[in-house]
Amino acid sequence: MGVIGRLLRLGVGLVVIVLALTIAAVLYVSDRNLRLHGEGRSLEAPVDAVVVLGGGVDPDGVLRYSSRRRVAGGVSLLEAGLADRLILSGGPVHIPGIPPGGRLMRRHAAALGASPESLVTERRSGSTFENLRFSLKIADEMELERLAILTDAFHLERARWLAAYFGHDDPGLVAVPGMEKEGWHERTWYIVREAMAWWYNLAKVAGWEILAAAGLDAEEREAWVR
Repeated sequence: MGVIGRLLRLGVGLVVIVLALTIAAVLYVSDRNLRLHGEGRSLEAPVDAVVVLGGGVDPDGVLRYSSRRRVAGGVSLLEAGLADRLILSGGPVHIPGIPPGGRLMRRHAAALGASPESLVTERRSGSTFENLRFSLKIADEMELERLAILTDAFHLERARWLAAYFGHDDPGLVAVPGMEKEGWHERTWYIVREAMAWWYNLAKVAGWEILAAAGLDAEEREAWVR
């Protein structure tokens, strides 16, 4: 085997090792987040708003279970007096006749008893990066200072890191289980995808910073990094 072949094998091996270590880290922080932040137990005081990250929409236009579970967790916080508002974050679903995920989440929250005045929607995002960027911008425009982020336990650490990147260093954290009705193959896929998403988001942040250094404003950078 030539030098190029050995380098390729080495590169593949390094990728596998890094991915395996990242998967292990995701599993660890998922378990920790569920223990520390499950169902809002770590919120020390009521917050102005909880950013509820969308978990997607099924091909038939119905909110996925993870989205419904997250919305239900947010509504529980409203009912417990731990939040004044929910910012429901979910963008276009690209299914003819189906509204953005944020609007579907709002409908579900209202069906669970949340008052319309307590519900704010973010309907532009197409990724976790954009969920946090657009939702936190809405919170800033509404002068909502005390914030929390709600999502699945395995997803919460990346959401917290992105919130810090966008200027909110210490949000409250709320973890929901989200995968208890999924089979082992779906759970495996979610964890592997989350591990890969960490590296993808690191690349996004690097690209965002490079474009900023090149003098592009946020709207211009958005065309390149989503």
